[in-house]
Amino acid sequence: MKKIFLILVMILVVCPKSYGSSDNIAILTKNGFFEKPQISYSNPSEELKRVLCAHLKYSNDYNLEKLKSLYAPNYTNADGLSRDVFFDLIKKTWESYPDIKYRMEIKNLEINDTLAVAQLMEEAVATTNSKSQLIAEKGDLKSVSSSVYYFEKVNNEWKITSDHIIFEQTALTYGSAKDTPIELISPNQIAANTPYTATLKINAPKDTLIIASIGKENITYPQAPADEVFRKLPDSGVLERVFKSNKDNINEYTVASFGMTKAEVNKTREVKIFITGLGFVMTRVNVVPTNNFIKAETIEKIK
Repeated sequence: MKKIFLILVMILVVCPKSYGSSDNIAILTKNGFFEKPQISYSNPSEELKRVLCAHLKYSNDYNLEKLKSLYAPNYTNADGLSRDVFFDLIKKTWESYPDIKYRMEIKNLEINDTLAVAQLMEEAVATTNSKSQLIAEKGDLKSVSSSVYYFEKVNNEWKITSDHIIFEQTALTYGSAKDTPIELISPNQIAANTPYTATLKINAPKDTLIIASIGKENITYPQAPADEVFRKLPDSGVLERVFKSNKDNINEYTVASFGMTKAEVNKTREVKIFITGLGFVMTRVNVVPTNNFIKAETIEKIK
């Protein structure tokens, strides 16, 4: 299950999103109004909105080929995923989450001749394709991200050439974890080879015992899973762990896994432990590359 979860997180951030059917496409603008695609696009701004609406429609229709047509052949995202790898991950995600629905909000559009940038808030909701073996029910997935898309006009058509994720968090929950407030806090950005703290906060009922783990994973393909060391969640509901960002200049995820249990005493005074909830949360940490060509003595001379 965790492998599927990691694959999903890697690709959610690139799909402009809207809940509802593709026949009723609408994009929420920064002014708080919903806009439907116009019949005529007489300026670059409207053309870009048209591309975003198409992206939205193809994503909610699970139309992989049409979605591919919106991306430039040389597309590479900020995590280094190529176009082929990226769409392979999208296909696997749709297979694992067949009811996933997307929503997007346009925050800003900037256009300079044949180049453009779109800043978006994105969300996704879904249920798992299969039930958990431990709880025997399907899980709920929720994802939110803030992204920047880069466009270039090729043969008079806007194509997505790259994207950058400013913030991203995804949670997959089962059972009682669905109704439990959960936070995984880590820095959105950190310098390479630098210590940082990841904090897991779970506000669970007092009669619930929680076992949790926090790890970190470099964003690579194939994904290498994080080491998991489970501990009892303190009575404060807060678990922390200190990491050092990688020195390979690769973006990371902090990953939290947890299980919620309750104890019952039967008529023969035997204590039985029941798993009532499961959860997985991931938060992106963008790693700022180390520039070895900037010398401290040079900076002092400038001063």
